[in-house]
Amino acid sequence: MKIDKKGLKDAMVTQMDINPDDVQSEIQSLKHWYKSLPSRLTLYRLIFADDVRDINVEEPGSHYAMDRKELMDSHGWLEGYGENKYLLTIHAKKSQVEVKDTLRNRVLYPHENEITLKDKGKGVEILSIQEVIGKGLGNNLR
Repeated sequence: MKIDKKGLKDAMVTQMDINPDDVQSEIQSLKHWYKSLPSRLTLYRLIFADDVRDINVEEPGSHYAMDRKELMDSHGWLEGYGENKYLLTIHAKKSQVEVKDTLRNRVLYPHENEITLKDKGKGVEILSIQEVIGKGLGNNLR
């Protein structure tokens, strides 16, 4: 695993105002987190579309959450392109993770706990696409 340490250090110090003396331990923590990921990940993504047939299942997207409940609870206010909301559940190999972007996003947006995949998610295994019904997301799945 190759990490862009300079890019991470710059983001931590200039954009997140992390004390430069603490940067190395933060990078070590990120490396440990990444190494602890399983070889196959179950990931979740919310997609807005007019119809389920409008979802590009060949390239379902790059940005995913690891925790379904957290994703659903934290995105009840979202609006997007398309009339309907869908929860996409996938399996991705650890090798499909875009390490540089994932680690950088975890520094800049730590509350999102996001995983970024290479090639817009091309090659992932789609487990399900469920329509989210009602205004809030909660557990309202069809």
